[in-house]
Amino acid sequence: MIYYRGGSKELRITILGAGSILPTKERFSSGILLESGELGKVLLDIGPGTLEKLREMGVDPGEIKRVFVTHLHVDHVLDLLALIKIKAYLPERRLAIYGPRGISEWLNLLTTDDKLFGYLSRMGCKDYLDVHECWETSTTIENGIKLSTTPVEHFNGIAYRLDFLGGISLTYSGDTVPDDRLIDLARGSRILIHECSLPSDKMRGKHTSDEDLVEIVRELQPEILIVVHLYPEMEKRVDVLREKLRSAFAGKIYIPRDLTTIEV
Repeated sequence: MIYYRGGSKELRITILGAGSILPTKERFSSGILLESGELGKVLLDIGPGTLEKLREMGVDPGEIKRVFVTHLHVDHVLDLLALIKIKAYLPERRLAIYGPRGISEWLNLLTTDDKLFGYLSRMGCKDYLDVHECWETSTTIENGIKLSTTPVEHFNGIAYRLDFLGGISLTYSGDTVPDDRLIDLARGSRILIHECSLPSDKMRGKHTSDEDLVEIVRELQPEILIVVHLYPEMEKRVDVLREKLRSAFAGKIYIPRDLTTIEV
């Protein structure tokens, strides 16, 4: 567990999954738990293993009121259907799901087609879902918390920013290549949670490399950087990555393992 000593402990961030779809000893697929008095308990992405990590922490999945999905890839969304079914057995069922364009159709298909998981509709699961499609979004969600989103270059993906009344602001990239739209969204954000999938010499897919991330933080200068979505090749070079990042900005750098907690 890591504590950011300069903070007021208004926001607790637990990295449930700091890796990729390829499990390693220390990291697996994407999932982040945010806890605050203003927002309660919410998830940023809900990849495979997310619910098991919550169980290990002693967090009741019924306490999760909102899930923010960046895109519809397996390593970011696989545990969502399990959470939806769990809610069917609880007295308080309501679940708000935020995601990119198309998430409503995707959920409708999965929960109504009998060739897939149509039995979930017969359990009444659709009745307690509150689905919000986001793209270039700016809205207030609860207790004055501002939610902003922007599309990013990764298979219909979006990035999220949350601005809390206490002055804490957090931006989460999801998966993306370096994208000016994300830079604009994150500008002035105190906390940046950003992917760094691979070293530049091993780069593949629509992702951010170590060299890319150095340039991103050089421009944004966040107070806190949390680096996630490491493939095994990147995990082997964590010490080198940390030194590169230190040369680019003066903020706190966290390259967490799964189940690392940061309080701000």
